[in-house]
Amino acid sequence: MSQIKLIVSRLSQSLAALYFFSRSIGLTPTQAQPITPANDGTGTRVSPNGKEFDITGGSRSSDGANLFHSFSEFNLNQDQIANFLSQPNIQNILGRVVSGNSSIINGLIQVSGGNSNLFLMNPAGIIFGSNARLNVPASFTATTATGIGFGSNWFNAFGSNDYTLLVNAPNAFAFNTTGLGSIINAGNLSVPQGNLTLLGGTVVSTGQVSAPRGQITLATVPGESLVRISQIGMLLSLEVQPLAAADTEPGNWSVPIASLPQLLTGESGGNATGMTLNSNGQVELIGSGVRVENGDIVAKSVTAQTATLAANHNLTLVESNLTTSGDLNLLALDTVRVRDTPANFFLAKAGGNLYIQGNQGIDILALNHPQTPFQSGGNMSLVSNSNSISADAHFTSNGKFSILNLSGTPANFVSLYDPIFTSSSDFNVGNYTGAALKVVVTAGNITAGNIEITQPDIPSNIAANDPDFVALTTTRSLILNAVNGSITTGSINTSSQERNDAGSVTITALGNITTGHIRTSAASVGDSGSVTLFTRQGNLLTGSINTSNQSNGNAGFVNLSAAGNSTFDFINTKNRSLGNAGSVTLIAPGNISDINSIDTRNFGSGIDGNVTINPSPSPSPSPSPSPSPSPSPSPSPSPTSS
Repeated sequence: MSQIKLIVSRLSQSLAALYFFSRSIGLTPTQAQPITPANDGTGTRVSPNGKEFDITGGSRSSDGANLFHSFSEFNLNQDQIANFLSQPNIQNILGRVVSGNSSIINGLIQVSGGNSNLFLMNPAGIIFGSNARLNVPASFTATTATGIGFGSNWFNAFGSNDYTLLVNAPNAFAFNTTGLGSIINAGNLSVPQGNLTLLGGTVVSTGQVSAPRGQITLATVPGESLVRISQIGMLLSLEVQPLAAADTEPGNWSVPIASLPQLLTGESGGNATGMTLNSNGQVELIGSGVRVENGDIVAKSVTAQTATLAANHNLTLVESNLTTSGDLNLLALDTVRVRDTPANFFLAKAGGNLYIQGNQGIDILALNHPQTPFQSGGNMSLVSNSNSISADAHFTSNGKFSILNLSGTPANFVSLYDPIFTSSSDFNVGNYTGAALKVVVTAGNITAGNIEITQPDIPSNIAANDPDFVALTTTRSLILNAVNGSITTGSINTSSQERNDAGSVTITALGNITTGHIRTSAASVGDSGSVTLFTRQGNLLTGSINTSNQSNGNAGFVNLSAAGNSTFDFINTKNRSLGNAGSVTLIAPGNISDINSIDTRNFGSGIDGNVTINPSPSPSPSPSPSPSPSPSPSPSPSPTSS
């Protein structure tokens, strides 16, 4: 009988939490005093003063640096204020919520009287409504952990604590349940001087988070895990490991934890948070239809000195604006997903390095930015162990640009619509398959694997004044330009088997150019593509070049120019039908070697191509400039639900 009573009691608590959420997120007052202290000996006092609730008392650590509070309920309606009173010698204020009900915060949380960091822990979940704000002088952390660690001792989310032992700064978070609580932010959470951390089982921020002089960390973790706070300066300031590896564990949390769909059951909660439930009971982002699952992170607006978004499942960025003056890290154990719309374009702009890692995939479709949606003042890296790296966007890096697997070697990628890359230093990728490709590197080398161009770019996504606009938007073109470096690629294929023109290949470098076989032939009605390889100071080494035409179109011409030595296999510009064969021009002051043959014959009614060999280099063509800002684009293909 006691077990039945316990189950009924817990069910009542969960239903109460859901009811409170559905009403208060819609800005409807629910109770006379939304913040109530727990009667557990911690000594927390809550004094109402109009719409302000002064929080005093509590328990101190033996070193006096940490102040602890315990609440039965912690909620705020619109215009209400939770005022934590501090002192100059208090470094950290830590509050827990023990009832098993989620916290619904739609007002202001502030710290007064000291420069203290503030920690709020509620394993049942924390929801910041659209009117939620912070007035915290230092750092703020919201977590659904079941314990916060101080060395080998724990501030337990439930049960008793020996507060005198909880000295120095917090250094760990424990999650000792399999199902973890969620954190939802629809408000404007800002800390002008410190760091801001949201740490839970699922984190959805459709509002704003800001730490202009500090670090923002949004992180989700698996159940039964331990999160250690690592040294500043590491890629991740949070280190996750199984809880079994810990020397000690906090007390058990036994109250049922509502899932994310349960938190959104309220009649108005979905509209307030930017999420809704579909007909299958799954959580979706309103407008995009992109699903949100346990372990995901969703972030809409992030402004910080540095920021790390680290998801235990998917990292979903829809119409997001992410800006840092330093490094920006976007990480997912599963997939990093990026989407935008014509009305709200995507932006990830890092003053330092921009690092994107999706262990199982990177899925980027962001073609609506009028200029460049991905920008970095330092290096830019896309990293995944999967062959599923899709990069449909424009990228500009003021350092190196690379697409890598987790071992650090070049990885393959695809782009169905419009990839343009600009880098100030080395560009390093694996194989590429997709739409017409343009890469401009101003002070480094271009290194790529095999390249296959399957279609032109979308005209609306390229600036009309781009000198390569016609080539990129009408044919399967490839443009590589290393203004002050060398270029190395595998085989290149821009050929066409359909009733379309093949694409041209234009490769320009200051130093050496090294490629595999190049094929720009057309097998049906269209013309073949041309091939231009020009190195102003280096050597030229390439495999066979095939610009032949098998039908009614013209074969492509071949222009090869090298200040140094030239080495290549056969060149085929033949035509077998009604069109003309292509001409071949070789400009080579150095040695020319390993030429098997040059065939410019016509086997139909057209004319043969010419072969010209000139030892004098021609004037250097002007290098292609970096892509210019494009006009506001037309809508891109609608994102698919995933």
